[in-house]
Amino acid sequence: HLSLAAFDVGSLSKEPLSRGRMSKSGKDGKRPVKPTETEAAVRLKKEVGDLKTRIAGEAQKIVHEFFPAKVIELTKMIEEDPLWQYPDEKNCPNEVIAEEPSKKRKLAGGEETPGSALKKVGGGMGTKVEDLLKSEAVCEVNDFVVSQQNLLKKEIQICLSHVTKVKIWIQLNIPKVEDGNNFGVSVQEETVNELSRAEDTSFALLDSMNKYFMTRAKLVSRVVKYPGLRDYTVSVQEIDRKERINMSLSLNDLRNNYAIMYDTITKNLEKINNPRSQQSLPFT
Repeated sequence: HLSLAAFDVGSLSKEPLSRGRMSKSGKDGKRPVKPTETEAAVRLKKEVGDLKTRIAGEAQKIVHEFFPAKVIELTKMIEEDPLWQYPDEKNCPNEVIAEEPSKKRKLAGGEETPGSALKKVGGGMGTKVEDLLKSEAVCEVNDFVVSQQNLLKKEIQICLSHVTKVKIWIQLNIPKVEDGNNFGVSVQEETVNELSRAEDTSFALLDSMNKYFMTRAKLVSRVVKYPGLRDYTVSVQEIDRKERINMSLSLNDLRNNYAIMYDTITKNLEKINNPRSQQSLPFT
């Protein structure tokens, strides 16, 4: 009886150990193997890493060389180029010129009228709709405004292309999400927000240029249709003056955005490159 009892106790004590081994090694007695990356995945991972390295090099060159150079270039342009000076009575046109063609056009009754008389057609009472004649007056655009917009659009395109590279560099440098020690990450996020604000300002400026032409076209059409109303002519002059001031302020804003981005990134470059310190935090 004693030997049988000892045998039963030994068998019971060995059974949990075998179960423990089964839980670690699996049903077939072999340890689970971690899935390995395929050759294609390894190759693509290396290519993405090379791309990140190239983007980082280009972005840092933009921050340290391109941004300060643009600040100096635009500042010189604002202070010395007459195109970007605020308009006054001397350099702002006083008239809206509508050039009309010299050829004659036929009215509904077969009578010919010269282009100079087109504004008077359809102005009388009781004129039929089919007798009304559309004017062929040609009103030129404001050369000052067009020159400003062409240069500013070019500068905005350059700014957007460079800001995008700097922005993706910082975003790719953000570490994985962890608890604590996230002050450097918040610095990175604030810098990205500053870059996004510069992008939004540039896009809003491009949209305002299109609205200016639409508004001016409506006013100029009124000038052609009602040449005797001086208010329409003055309204065109004022919208041109407003747009010139807007373009000058926009160039100032673009220069200021470059200066702010350069100052923000250079001051926080250490946190942007290494958002999490390797030293252990106190009280941990």
